[in-house]
Amino acid sequence: MQAFDTQRLHVRPLTEDDEALYCSLYTDPEVMRHIAAPMTLEVAQRSFRAACELQSPLPQRWIISERDADSDIGLLGLFADGDTAEIGVVLLSSKQGRGFSAEAIKATADRVFAAALRLLWTRHAPDNGLAIGLMHKLGFVCEHRDGTQHTQLRWQLSRERWLSHRGNGRGVAVPRGDG
Repeated sequence: MQAFDTQRLHVRPLTEDDEALYCSLYTDPEVMRHIAAPMTLEVAQRSFRAACELQSPLPQRWIISERDADSDIGLLGLFADGDTAEIGVVLLSSKQGRGFSAEAIKATADRVFAAALRLLWTRHAPDNGLAIGLMHKLGFVCEHRDGTQHTQLRWQLSRERWLSHRGNGRGVAVPRGDG
């Protein structure tokens, strides 16, 4: 998958020039409150170096930029395993709740489901109301396991459900990228 644009976003593979944004996201307690404990700067820097090494041959992490402001606002992760992939978005706290995650995930889903992917899945803390709303909006289905304690909710979206969801016009229209 190459870099692409949506109506408001530019999404491109992570490069070695993105360390400051990466570290600022993973060390910010507000950003990390529904993900995991914030990293120390040293741990975030090591994590960034490892992420850069894992970018080849297939990008796994993508920088999300706001096109109008020409500023980087977050990170999209897409970790494929055969015909399934985990997807996730981490945004600066000032950019959360504005539809950027939905826009980035929709455009990515269009691209990966047009290729060979069969299933996308994601996970988040059970008290993350914004993520719960986003998953419902995008047509993801929550996997419930009765009688077990959950530290994270896991959601999945099949290619068939995505195409059906999109074909019925439910949710917000997916912006088409020009790249």
